[in-house]
Amino acid sequence: MVAVTQLERIKPTDLPAPPQAALQIIRACAREEVTSHEISDIAETNPALTAELLRVANSPLYGISREVTSISNAVAVLGLRALRNLVLCISIHDAINKEAIPDFDAEVFWEDSLRRALIARQLAVLVKQDVDESFTAGLLQDFGLLILFYLHPEQTTQWQRLRVLSPSERLQQEQEIFSVTHTEIGQKLTEFWELPESLGEAIGGHHAHIYTNSEQNPLSAILQAADWISHIFTSNHPSQALKDASAKTSQAIGIDEQKIKALCASLPELVTEAAISLGLKVEQQVEFEQVMRDANVRLAEENSSYQELTWNLEKTLRERDALAAALNNELELAREIQASLLPPDNNDIPVHGINVSAKELSGDFYDFFKLDDGRVMFNLGDVSGKGMHAALLMAKTSSLFRCLGKKNHSPAELLKTINHEICETSIRGMFVTMVAGIYNPQDGQITLVNAGNPPPVLFNPKASEKKIKLLAADTPPLGIVLGMCYEEVSFNLQQGHLYIYSDGITEGYAPNDTELGVMGLVSLIASLDKAPVQKRLDTIIQHLSESSKGQRDDMTLLIIE
Repeated sequence: MVAVTQLERIKPTDLPAPPQAALQIIRACAREEVTSHEISDIAETNPALTAELLRVANSPLYGISREVTSISNAVAVLGLRALRNLVLCISIHDAINKEAIPDFDAEVFWEDSLRRALIARQLAVLVKQDVDESFTAGLLQDFGLLILFYLHPEQTTQWQRLRVLSPSERLQQEQEIFSVTHTEIGQKLTEFWELPESLGEAIGGHHAHIYTNSEQNPLSAILQAADWISHIFTSNHPSQALKDASAKTSQAIGIDEQKIKALCASLPELVTEAAISLGLKVEQQVEFEQVMRDANVRLAEENSSYQELTWNLEKTLRERDALAAALNNELELAREIQASLLPPDNNDIPVHGINVSAKELSGDFYDFFKLDDGRVMFNLGDVSGKGMHAALLMAKTSSLFRCLGKKNHSPAELLKTINHEICETSIRGMFVTMVAGIYNPQDGQITLVNAGNPPPVLFNPKASEKKIKLLAADTPPLGIVLGMCYEEVSFNLQQGHLYIYSDGITEGYAPNDTELGVMGLVSLIASLDKAPVQKRLDTIIQHLSESSKGQRDDMTLLIIE
């Protein structure tokens, strides 16, 4: 609908027009009763056109054996149709001169048009059709594209891109750029100029020609074949263009590839001669064999470049795989080292823990060990961030706790010393939240410090009053304030359980995809009161592993019985 609207907007006054004398000659030649004297009288009103007609009529393009000295003589020698076509070719070329479309390479356009015209004439000989009519139609079949650039000079930069496309691709691009195609414009132009209807039908239908019905419009079939063969000389991929042209031409008019090659081989000389006859300026023509040789060289270079690119890609992939394997080995070793930092299960110590990493390496850790007097030192920590930096700081902090905690049994003093070390050596912006304490299994007494960690949950189902108590942090994490003093809190575990956890637990997702939260954890703990300790650990982690959102952070949980 858009294309029709765009076409209907074009008026005869918008378009270039041949000289009035030329149009009168063209229309007169369509009448069977017209005489050579009548044609001469019309031509004499435009001496420049007469002189050009005689020059072209005497050129090698028409190969007349004796000199043509007058228009009436030209009618006698060439015939009315040939003269009409000659007038038409000259007039169309002169209708739009080089200055009419700024920044448009009209010489190249007319060179391509002349090539199509000569191909059409050669094909007409092979399929026994009118050679003059085919030449003229071939010269004019893409004239609508020149009109489109004439009407839209701002789009002239598109010409070189369109020129190298195949006929079908170019037609599609014209529709996208102009909302109308050269075939529609060309047919409309033949109506405005009152040119022969058969010519307009061939120009308007050479892209829509039905291959299996070429007898109905043989001129349209010839133009379509000429378009595809001409594309061999303008394509960036001549070898493929030759295959396409062979297929299209065979279907349209039954001409095989060998005849196409022979036709293409004769074209450069024909184009040069015809250009001289018609007064067109063309570049030196490249021989068909050279076109194909260059195409083969480019193809070989492209294949070589592609092969080299493939080799380089394969080499890069091998190097990537080797590096990935080495990295995986390093990560596996790091995981083993991290795992070795976690305490082994010990039935003699009533402390149990679990750590599930969100990535290859964890920033969470926990530890517990028995002192000589039977008490148990324990901790749970969470390093800010993820990845290798967090894992290294985790290893450092965990090692400091185990090493110093065997001598310093005060959780507050121990964290003060570790904090001093981390503040001096850690990367800016990194810190460690930690709960650390000492537990006496003999009397149930616990002393602990909470440095910025989520509040541990003290759960005692047999307590007479408050069964659940949250032990909130009252000091910042380690690694933030140098010289920080930490305060201890003491309480008796009695017959309850102490749950210490990282924020990956409370910020994790429940099966319904909502954040668990502290109260969600408390509710889960209460529901597992009578379950064995390992069952409680596994159930809580499993509960946080069933969400469709996945695990968002390292999850670490410590239970003291």
